[in-house]
Amino acid sequence: MLINTNDSPLERLRDVVENRSRENPFESSSIRNGRIRFIGGTLKLDDGALLDGDGTFRWRGVGSIAGDWEVLEGGVIKVGSVLISPVGGGRIMVGQGPVAIILDGGSGSLTMGNVRIQEGKIFVNDMVLDPSIGGGALTFPNGSRLEADAANTGARLIAGTAVANVGDVASLRKGSTSVIISTLGVTVNAPSGEEILLQGAVRIPLASVPTYAGSGLPSGTLRLSTSGRLERADGT
Repeated sequence: MLINTNDSPLERLRDVVENRSRENPFESSSIRNGRIRFIGGTLKLDDGALLDGDGTFRWRGVGSIAGDWEVLEGGVIKVGSVLISPVGGGRIMVGQGPVAIILDGGSGSLTMGNVRIQEGKIFVNDMVLDPSIGGGALTFPNGSRLEADAANTGARLIAGTAVANVGDVASLRKGSTSVIISTLGVTVNAPSGEEILLQGAVRIPLASVPTYAGSGLPSGTLRLSTSGRLERADGT
């Protein structure tokens, strides 16, 4: 810039002031209509400064906030030992390792260590508690199952072809062989052509055996009636 020595110093001062007013002290930032915009700049708060606002917070891109909580890559929010993730329909994890508690919105499951609740079922390792089977059933890893027996007001244990029932009637069945206990008595069933084997001494209280008269047989003599009942002679 050429300076004319004949110019007044006031004119030069005027030029300095005018040039200063045209400068942009915010470099690539701007303030317009109550908005501050930074392009390639940094907004830094130091020495315990406070950023306080009222309204909506919106952020695009990768970032993190240190302190009591953090926003990690992928939109994961970390609060102490709690992770909130949008992955797979949303997930909340409390703790880590085998004792972690995981709420998975994608699968609709809640996992607590080796216990998982999903679709109304409870899984404990390889055991499954399912309320939709037989009024409620617990299935073991070997395939056996303990389930409710509403008709018998009790429960039944199923293992292969063996079934044990407890309730109004107690029974033990294996295929077509069964022992049934009820208020009417005890019924033992064997497959056709097979035997019922009693090992050891068999004692029957005589008072519980019905009597029959007029046979002339010694008292206590047992017979099988035409109706299939076991009876004893009364000695007449």
